[in-house]
Amino acid sequence: MRQCAFLFIIYATYISLGLPDSLLGVAWPEIVGEIDVAYSAAGIISMTIAICTVISSLQAIRLTQKMGTGKLVLGSVLLTVIGLIGFAFTQNFFLLIVAALPLGFGAGAIDTSVNDYVAANLKARHMNWLHAFWGIGATLGPMIMGVALNNDFSWRTGYLIIGCIQLMITCILFFSLPLWKGNHLKVPRESGERTTSPVSVWKQRGVLLALISFVFYVGLEGTIFLWGSSYLIEVKSLTAATASFILSIFFASITAGRIISGFITFWLSSQKLLILSQIILLLGILTVALGRGSILYGGFILIGIGCAAIFPTMIHETPRRFGKRHSGAIIGFQVAAGYVGITAIPPLLGVLFQGFSMNLMPLFLGIFVLILLGATIAIEIGKTKRNFEY
Repeated sequence: MRQCAFLFIIYATYISLGLPDSLLGVAWPEIVGEIDVAYSAAGIISMTIAICTVISSLQAIRLTQKMGTGKLVLGSVLLTVIGLIGFAFTQNFFLLIVAALPLGFGAGAIDTSVNDYVAANLKARHMNWLHAFWGIGATLGPMIMGVALNNDFSWRTGYLIIGCIQLMITCILFFSLPLWKGNHLKVPRESGERTTSPVSVWKQRGVLLALISFVFYVGLEGTIFLWGSSYLIEVKSLTAATASFILSIFFASITAGRIISGFITFWLSSQKLLILSQIILLLGILTVALGRGSILYGGFILIGIGCAAIFPTMIHETPRRFGKRHSGAIIGFQVAAGYVGITAIPPLLGVLFQGFSMNLMPLFLGIFVLILLGATIAIEIGKTKRNFEY
């Protein structure tokens, strides 16, 4: 019973991570109408959140060692409450940027510390289910904002409602602090103290390949998020409504795929699941590139299912790949690398698509998957060599 309650708290924490993630895009047209600011200024806010997330991701494990995972997660969710309420009451663009700071700092610390905790303490199925709950949060956030706007409430009301939900989760986390202490991080005695030293991290064979994997995988996801609908409209000649529906199916298939992947790990190893997912993802991209009409639905479902297990499995594999002593710091670097990928790659590809053709999108997605597949195989070969040397 105690273990079930603790798992519920971990999953609720990841719902809280997903809730604010998609809000800005939904609310921005209303924000622009109320605050005198250029439409493109949303990029400044999202960039601010991303930079703060990267910084806190890199510092999260050091803070975990000082505060403990429970207290760090509690403080981080509280930061997101401050950011969301700040958005709800701000009156100008400068204060929106100020409110974005705690949102970013809170998100990065939650992402890294909870991923590290689950990777070191729980089975691979829980990592997949954890990220499925992020998908639930990321889906609920825009729905709540949409309900608020459709009922003639302000975008501020949407932010305030989600801020109150986050505050409720903060209260749950506060009263659950003893559970975090009772489920302490399991680090083998022979591994010594966990390290956050960048030098120690970078000495590990395969770390650079792991970071490259996160840059290109999360960049691939971000490219589909940002340009998937445009690709379907411009290249496949679909209506905006149909393109939007297909993209929503893609999001749903990621969440469903993560739930299913959790059960698959009962009989399939994480290494095999990771390679299988990348192959399915590549097949989905080929289907979208070559298909027309209803085939595109199946293509995006395949892409979503292929994407589903990749991020959580790569995170969960970190202790096995590099050892528990270094895993916390490496997970921090990996999460940061992912945010770098989603911040840099989609805008750069957008410039390229504008200058040449949107037809290039599947080509680049396919290249990213091949890089990811190559890095995965190389990391496994490197681990085998290390084990042989020992």
